[in-house]
Amino acid sequence: MRPVQFGEALAAGTRLTLFSNDKPSRLFTVISFLIDKVLGVVFELETGVPCYQVADEEGRIHLLLHLPIEEASEVRWCLWRPDQSDFDSRSIFDRAMVE
Repeated sequence: MRPVQFGEALAAGTRLTLFSNDKPSRLFTVISFLIDKVLGVVFELETGVPCYQVADEEGRIHLLLHLPIEEASEVRWCLWRPDQSDFDSRSIFDRAMVE
């Protein structure tokens, strides 16, 4: 396994695992990848936001955002489902690895 680089275009079918120190690992399959320029403006980034449409182990579809945190020189992975109104602490991960 290797870490996912910021903005890396992962091919459909790629297996992706999200990690965080305070929650269990989550396994997903990439459906599609895109760079969302509108979200880039919303988050005041010079680039767009890398977004992955992913499916979890139960077949539910999520949108996975890869956001840089400038003041901490880190990135965060934010997982969102259409039936959720907002992000919460359970949907934020520290890193992602691909097989």
